[in-house]
Amino acid sequence: MITGELVPEERKKIKAEATERRILDRRAFLKLAVAAALPLVMPVGSLERAVRAAELSQCQEEGEETPPPAPLGRIATWWQQAVRATPTLDGEWIATKRRNDVIPLYAAVEGEAPWPTNSVWYRTDEGYIHSGYVQPVRDDPQAVVRTVAEPGFWAQVAQPWAEARWSVTSPYVAANLYYGTVYRVVAMVLDECGAAWYQLKEGYTPWRPSVFVPATSLRPLPRRELAPLAPGVPDKVIEIDRGAQTVTCVEGSQVVFSTPAATGHWQTPTPRGEFSVLYKRHTRRMNVQDIADPYDLPGVAFPVYFTWSGVAIHGTYWHNDYGRVHSHGCVNVSADAAKWIFRWVDPVMAYEAYTQKADPGAAATRVVVF
Repeated sequence: MITGELVPEERKKIKAEATERRILDRRAFLKLAVAAALPLVMPVGSLERAVRAAELSQCQEEGEETPPPAPLGRIATWWQQAVRATPTLDGEWIATKRRNDVIPLYAAVEGEAPWPTNSVWYRTDEGYIHSGYVQPVRDDPQAVVRTVAEPGFWAQVAQPWAEARWSVTSPYVAANLYYGTVYRVVAMVLDECGAAWYQLKEGYTPWRPSVFVPATSLRPLPRRELAPLAPGVPDKVIEIDRGAQTVTCVEGSQVVFSTPAATGHWQTPTPRGEFSVLYKRHTRRMNVQDIADPYDLPGVAFPVYFTWSGVAIHGTYWHNDYGRVHSHGCVNVSADAAKWIFRWVDPVMAYEAYTQKADPGAAATRVVVF
């Protein structure tokens, strides 16, 4: 027998084989455990999906990495965020990130939670940053729609942000319109260099055409993407659990969708009780200045209102911290979750409309807040 130290290539091979055996052994165990818990008859692929869900859950419990929700993250808060050497509160402070910094996201990992409801950290190129105020974003320049017919089309910001200007020749930025926000495009114009710009209306100002943004920064939302989900299905209920901070959509006795949420904080709580959808919009600029904590939020995605005081379920881009209270009374969810809920609830809404009210006596989805 020849003894001695393994060469690096052999060491890598043995380590890879051991890792593969561990994954296969764990997967076989999970298959047995999950299969035992599932019904005898199930759709094709259910076992594989359930095993994958169990694997992801176990990876998180073990502190292993999982794919990030998007390849990039935008710092969404006004105060600085620490990048640390480890996903812990006392990890070495490696770098500082500030509002609107865009960083690569390589993985999500369970770490030490700064508050009980969110222990997710993102691994970036310098270390780990807590997820609570990092908005997952993409940078996807879009093809330009050259002809915009009345009344326009709905579009969603597809880059970390789009710079809005009052004219295509203005050197001044009127506002940054952030990833995931929604607007109605009412015109396309070319500047003196031949670059295309969209002019926006609803989502920024609902009563007249307003700012211009580079056309490549907005993704058109086709009709099929906003088409109603399960129209005409009776007994739809939205359950908002302020304790668990979740929004759950139910048809009869079947849960069809659930998402983490952030409801109103103790000074402006989301009201408890039974309501129904009063009206919904494709988008809304939410601007309140006469309060102690004023805000101005263009392009809030897919609000579904259930009180006449303006409490709504809607998309959120100013934080990424669901599971605890955050809002002035509304129910914050991700933009994708807000779109699903918007499409599912009654009343049904035409693509061209900006606001759809529930007609008296017509079907409107119930909302229960407890």
